[in-house]
Order: sequence, then structure tokens, then C-alpha cells
Amino acid sequence: MLDRVRRTIKEDRLFQNGDRILAGVSGGADSVALLYVLHELAEEEGWELHVAHVEHGLRGEESIEDARFVEDLCCKLNLPFHLGQPHVKAFAEEKNVPTQVAARELRYQFFEETAQSIGANKLALAHHADDQAETILMRILRGTSVSGLAGIPLRRQMNELELVRPFLYIGREEIEEYCRVANIPYRTDSSNALTEYFRNKIRLQLIPLLQSQYNGNIKRALLQLGKIAADEDRYLEEQTEVLLQQAMLEKNDKKMTLQTCRLLDAPVALQRRTITLILYYLCGHTKEWEAKHIEQILRLAQHSNPSARIDLPDGIQAWREYDLLHIGKKMGYSSPAEEIRAELPVPHLLEETVSVPHFFELSEFPIRGSLELVKGSVSPSNPWEAVFDYDDIKGRKFVIRSRRHGDVFRPQGMAGTKKIKEILMEARVPREQRDHWPLWVLENQIVWVTGIRRGSLAPVRPETRVTLRISVDRNGSEVT
Repeated sequence: MLDRVRRTIKEDRLFQNGDRILAGVSGGADSVALLYVLHELAEEEGWELHVAHVEHGLRGEESIEDARFVEDLCCKLNLPFHLGQPHVKAFAEEKNVPTQVAARELRYQFFEETAQSIGANKLALAHHADDQAETILMRILRGTSVSGLAGIPLRRQMNELELVRPFLYIGREEIEEYCRVANIPYRTDSSNALTEYFRNKIRLQLIPLLQSQYNGNIKRALLQLGKIAADEDRYLEEQTEVLLQQAMLEKNDKKMTLQTCRLLDAPVALQRRTITLILYYLCGHTKEWEAKHIEQILRLAQHSNPSARIDLPDGIQAWREYDLLHIGKKMGYSSPAEEIRAELPVPHLLEETVSVPHFFELSEFPIRGSLELVKGSVSPSNPWEAVFDYDDIKGRKFVIRSRRHGDVFRPQGMAGTKKIKEILMEARVPREQRDHWPLWVLENQIVWVTGIRRGSLAPVRPETRVTLRISVDRNGSEVT
């Protein structure tokens, strides 16, 4: 199996020498096997490996034991360990989505933020061939498009982070056999046996029935279908991007405007895909749009009324303005991660200046910690550390201050900017702490939201000669 995975990685160029890889490890056989494979290949291939585990808090002590197990594995393998413990149930209630959907959204959010904080450019996940077959069959039963038939992609871009799946062509039985022969321990998630979950029902009931009664090679047939659909989907996606650029008149994070005639002159298959692409852009890929929503927007574009308007889920509206089709977020609508009330100016601004190297203790925030210089390229060991290429900022002093009305921030790995208010809310900083949360500033540019998000300035690269490391003792500044 190791040779097959090595071949997949090389042929598809999943990793390159010098990559910093974050591996998502749940503790199950597939993710633990992936961890051992990547660990074995890392030294010979020149990769730097980190491990992320998300403890969702949904299975009590069993879930906590999974986290301890993965942490122990990392200690044994001498690998950095990053733990996420999101408030899944509260998030699910807030967004009014199923618990499993909330868990997935928060899990990927943690992966992306952890990768940004340590400077990782690849996220490795252990989805395998059985997962792929189950996904395709599940989508067929629910009703899907060609994109849905393509199943799980081998690689996918998430902003500046690339998600890769080295096990996608390896079956579950082969992975478990690898663990058995190599005497690799792993945990078994008891919830995998619960048929109340749709995917579990497919794996435990439907696929065995199809194998015994209809097609003994049903998994292979589904995988072949997925490969053919993926090839066709890739071509259609390229054509959709071309159409979107031709038809688009305006684009921002709240709204996109198209020339209706340009959209409707295209084949209907590309019309649907263009609308879906816009919805994903506005709401993210964690939202699965139903075919009826796409058709509603298409009918609106075709309608003779030049000022018709429709409402869609997640605060999305589509409306006509003569030959223009607008798709965007409702005026005044905020997602559950945002507050509806207007932001008020901060009543009391705090500000301190620190130089390098420096030990500091600021009772106003309150935080304490150090700025130190370290030879070579260094990664942060946890979210409460930030690292900078010292040569890029030499001679400048940091200002630590509280937020100001209208503050924006350019997070590492993102092309655009984001409001500090949104960063703090998404991190679930309590309302009463937001006005005094410490921000690190260089020449009026926010470079680090303490313990939450690193900015894009002066990233540490493999060729960095001297790293400036900021370490913060939370001293009560806890993100809840």
C-alpha cells in the first residue's frame, strides 16, 4: 500500500519538496494509517508534517479519549499536535443546521485557520475509495448533477490552502490490513455503527444489499462513474468560468450582477452551473444548493417582468433590473456568525508600544509574553504564537492596541480584507472582551489578532534567516 500511495503522490504531484503539510487525524484506521504513511515519507521527500485533531464534543468521554490517543501518537512520532474543540451543538442551533453539517463546517474552519497559523500550504485528509463510492451513491439517491457524480476530488483549493487526499484510490479493507500487518493502533468511532445517519445506512445496509443482489462489483462501478463524471465536470467548469467572466458586470462579497442576455444565450447546462458558482461564491461550499433554487433563478432571468424578485435560503435574494440579473445577500441580513446591530465606536482605546527583543506584561488587556529572535525558519507551536520574517520588519516597533471603528485586516492566505469585528465574532470572543482584544500593528497595518489569526505581512519562508517569534501567555484572554 505504501508504494501505491507514494506513486499517487508523485504522479499527481500532491506534495512537493519543502511543503508544510497539516494532516487531519481523527484516530480512526484510515487517518492513522495516513499519518504513518506521511511520516514515513516525510523525511525522504523533504516535507514538514503537522497534525490536527478536532474534538467535536458529541460523544462524551469517547471523543476526549480519541483526542488523547492522537496526541499520544504525535508525541511518539515527535510531530506537532494541534487540537480544536469547537462548540458544535451551539453552532448548529445558531445556524439551524443538522449537527453533522455544523461539525463539518467547524472542522474545516479549524483546519484552515490552523494551516494559516503555522504556514502550511497543504491539508491531507484520509478519504478513501469506499468513501468515494458511498458519496456517489448517496448523491444519486438524493438527486445530483454531473458535479455531484464526480464525488470527492483528489485535490481541492480552499483559498491559499490545497486539500489533498492521498488515499482516494485505496480501499478500506486494504487500509485496515496495512494497520494490522504494521501493528498500528487506532480507535473505532462507535457512531459509525449507528444507522440513524444516512451515510452509515448506505455503508452498512444498501451497499451490501446491492453487492449481494444486483452487482458484486458495485463499488468499482461507482468509482468508474465518478472518474468519468469528474473528467466531464472539469471541462464544463472551465466553460462556466469563461461564461461568468463574459456575463459579469459587478462582483463583490455581497452581490454579483450579470447581463441577462449573455447568460441566456449560453447552453442551459452552463446557465445552471454559472448560477451555482455564484451561490457558492456568496455562501461558501459548505452550503449545498438544491436544484429547485437554481431553477427559480433561471426562471427569474427568463421572466418578462423587468423588476421581479425572489427570496432564497441563507439570506440570498435574486432580482431583475431590466437586462441585469442581481444575486446577492439581502440588505440588512447578517449570517449567524455576524451581529445584526450596527457596530459602535470603541469607547476606550488602549495602546502600548513594544520593541524587539522584549518581555512584556500589559495589565490593561491583559496579556504578557515575549518577542524573541530565533535563527532560521520557525513555525508557531500554537495559536498563541506568531512568527515573522525578521529581515522584512527589522527596525520597526510593534504597537499593541484595541480595535477601532472600521478596522480591517488582511488574513494570511486571503486575497482580500476582513473586518476585525467579523474576525472576533467568528472566533466567538465574548462581546464584553472584543473592545479590549489585543491587536498587533506595524505601521498602521494589523498583522496579528492575538491568538486568532495571523496577517499576511512578513511570512516565514523556508529561506528565512531569522524568525521573530511572539509568544503570548493568555492570562485570561481566552477565546470561548
